[in-house]
Amino acid sequence: MIKVNFPYWGPLLFKTSIDIDQINQLNDLCLKNKIKNNKATVAHIEEQYQLNKIKFQEILKPQLLAFNETYHQYYLKKIKGLNATTVWVNFMKKGEFNPLHIHGNCNFSSVLYLKIPKKIKEENKKFIGKGAGPGAIEFFYGEENENIVSYFSHFPEEGDFFIFPKTLKHIVSPFKSDVTRVSIAANFKSL
Repeated sequence: MIKVNFPYWGPLLFKTSIDIDQINQLNDLCLKNKIKNNKATVAHIEEQYQLNKIKFQEILKPQLLAFNETYHQYYLKKIKGLNATTVWVNFMKKGEFNPLHIHGNCNFSSVLYLKIPKKIKEENKKFIGKGAGPGAIEFFYGEENENIVSYFSHFPEEGDFFIFPKTLKHIVSPFKSDVTRVSIAANFKSL
């Protein structure tokens, strides 16, 4: 059974996780593939590489099916499935970040976390200030108001997997630790 979570607000921000076998398969896919991502992204991340979208989708088949079911329950309408259009891995290092942005040429976007070094976790725990802190992802929707939920932040764990509408604004905060955080981003068209 695939466990699914989502915040109660406007769009469906689908969150699930993948198992260790899937993590290992995706790590292998990332290491074998060193095709520089030439797609224009807003990320300030030096090492971004394209991944095989068919293999990516095969590995995540159970989670993508769970998304279809959750989408139906959330919106009371069905989609036949998701087809990955672009998939890339981010090897994020200290000082790198992803500014506030949305995705284009798709219906849904996603992020999946493969490696969250212990040093980033420790740095995040020590963070004092506003926002989710170093290494976190933050999602923003609608206007800010005391009676409206317009913000969701999350410090990722290895295996966390989010799928969300392409227009959901999000940001990834930089960290100072001299380590590499590995995540996979993917865009999907609905079938």
